[in-house]
Amino acid sequence: MHIKLPENLKTLIEVLKNTVKGYPDKIFLKHKIDNIYYSITYQEFYNKVEAFTASLMQFDVKKNENIAIVSENMHKWLIADYSVMSLGAKDVPRGSDSTAQELLYILRHADIRISFVEGPEQADKLLSIIKDLPKLKIFIMFSGNMKDIKTRIPEGLKIYFFDDLLKKGFELVEKYRSQIEKLQNEVKEDDVVTIIYTSGTTGTPKGVMLTHKNIMHNIRVLPEIIHIYSQERWLSILPVWHVFERTIEYIIISTFGLMCYSKPTAKHLLPDFAEIKPTFMVAVPRVYEALYQGIVSKVKNGPKIKQILFNFFIKIGTIYKKCFKILAGLEPLFERENIFKMIYKKTYSLLGVIFLMSLYMLGDILVYKKIREKTGGCLRGPISGGGALPEFVDKFFSAINLEILEGWGLTETAPVIGVRIFERLVPKTVGAAAPEVQIRICGDNGVMLPNQHEKGIVYIKGPNVMKGYYKEPEKTKAVISDDGWFNTGDLGRLTLKGDLQLTGRAKDTIVLTGGENIEPGPIEDKLLEHPLIHQVMVVGQDKKVIGALIVPHEENLIEFAQKHSINFNTLEDICNDTTVLEEYRKICKSKINMKNGFKDYERIVPIALLKDPFQVGVEITHSLKLKRNFILDKYISTIEKMFR
Repeated sequence: MHIKLPENLKTLIEVLKNTVKGYPDKIFLKHKIDNIYYSITYQEFYNKVEAFTASLMQFDVKKNENIAIVSENMHKWLIADYSVMSLGAKDVPRGSDSTAQELLYILRHADIRISFVEGPEQADKLLSIIKDLPKLKIFIMFSGNMKDIKTRIPEGLKIYFFDDLLKKGFELVEKYRSQIEKLQNEVKEDDVVTIIYTSGTTGTPKGVMLTHKNIMHNIRVLPEIIHIYSQERWLSILPVWHVFERTIEYIIISTFGLMCYSKPTAKHLLPDFAEIKPTFMVAVPRVYEALYQGIVSKVKNGPKIKQILFNFFIKIGTIYKKCFKILAGLEPLFERENIFKMIYKKTYSLLGVIFLMSLYMLGDILVYKKIREKTGGCLRGPISGGGALPEFVDKFFSAINLEILEGWGLTETAPVIGVRIFERLVPKTVGAAAPEVQIRICGDNGVMLPNQHEKGIVYIKGPNVMKGYYKEPEKTKAVISDDGWFNTGDLGRLTLKGDLQLTGRAKDTIVLTGGENIEPGPIEDKLLEHPLIHQVMVVGQDKKVIGALIVPHEENLIEFAQKHSINFNTLEDICNDTTVLEEYRKICKSKINMKNGFKDYERIVPIALLKDPFQVGVEITHSLKLKRNFILDKYISTIEKMFR
């Protein structure tokens, strides 16, 4: 059975204490130090939270004070998080790959006095802007040594080390235990627990204020709808400051699970898969795409017979699953079908399932099972969020019987709005609204469309909607109506059965001079299917046609150049080669056409190959979304040349 939280639990602190009381000796965390795994039980984790909270009290932390955490995943991060909330304060998290300018804006806007930093590198980054942060007085370093800090430390700034404070906390905890418990009990469900700044794809970052109640909604409903049982094993890949990963970690605690921090690279993922044998994993689409590309690449470099078997059985699996889903009524339909068409589809799908079942079972023995074993052999719940899952990736994992539960949400919704569930694996959708959440499709004026199966702007309402943007009442009012409906800014439509299909971002829409509106997302997803394309952004606002900025897949492009005897010294030489450019034009033509469901005006005409990939924190956000305005500004001359 799934875990049902006691009704009296209203805050994240109460959730942790409930789990510690019930499963004190259960292993909660596995983390690596010098490639050696260390385990922490729930009781040990809480003891550290309590001790570190006692140590933080010496800094006179006020209720509702904002405290920054600039770091990547580590168990110390979560200890700091729970210690801050135990004092009734709010943390303001950010990844260590944030730029100095991003951090300057966020820490100044949030009036930060105390900041946790991952190590000397992050300390140096903050020290480089410290003159513009007069309120910042205390650094707490998770790791590293003082001697590794290269920047001069100004007078009045104090630097402490996490381990030293934790050690001191264990000496102070008896003295402060009753006071800590009192402070924890004073935390209420409507209190803001964190301020997470959006990545700023369209401008200045906004601080999203999330309450205990917002996050508790996800903790209450998700284990039930996606069948998270007690003592699941989780591989954590996303950055912990990202709201999706963070909420999942609280869910792990609420369901007495085991968590292991990993990284989205084969070097780290594969050994961790083997060691942890996870039952659940949460990642952004790019991770699943990289797994797919890695599998395909390995097969491509293997024996010819293996390539033939692989391609044959993947094709069989894809067709079998398509037929099965049509037969089971798991097809995204937006208008009622003609009765004869429906009977025809059901009939050929039934025949497809019958004729292909034996081959599908054989494929499971020879191919699918071996691929699944690479993920530890126990993975039943790969969850994808933070962006659109490419259709070809979705089909591949479905074919090998490893269905990805694609979900959708925003930082402003704490985050999950909806997710595919095992009972309703409807492709090309992100599932129905989660319990207690309402979805409606509206026009540009915010009025609900009479036909909810037409494309429009997605609005949602529920207990997961943020309290508002920090210090931004006008911006809050612009997205949340008086009756609580939140404008997500995403375009979508509902299927006849209520599953949501996302079709793009309202602000991403490209308008051509002929008045045609184009959503770049589906075009980009289709182009990314090709192994020669690593990243892509469609451009063409106020032009007659659209074009594409393409970042080639370096390794595959070099292999292509060698195969075609192209002389080169650098990647730029290859990108400028006429044969290569012609190949990319052919790719665009083969992918974006009416046969594949695109309109004639959506075809790609001019292209440009970029030798430098889009970097996290620069051209793309930390959740791997394109910063379209930034890219347009950066490559303005390239784009003008494309359309000249």
